[in-house]
Amino acid sequence: MTTLTRASLLERASAVWQKMLDDVLKAGVKREWNRFVGSVPSKNDVVRAAQADLRVLNDVALAHGWDPVYVDEEEPIKLGKIKK
Repeated sequence: MTTLTRASLLERASAVWQKMLDDVLKAGVKREWNRFVGSVPSKNDVVRAAQADLRVLNDVALAHGWDPVYVDEEEPIKLGKIKK
């Protein structure tokens, strides 16, 4: 068993990115159904699954007090206040 370090988390994150890139190129735009293998994920499904894996790696890094291994660029929507 390997020791858990930030470097090992970065290696795992890199593997997630590589798999995502390979799978996205093969995936169709829409989710499909194949009667032999079942559901075939769409490009969006592949990306969402990879983002979930990267968030878990981030949670582990933050729990150990390390810097995150993945920065999600999605910012929350800010709503303005209504002036009366």
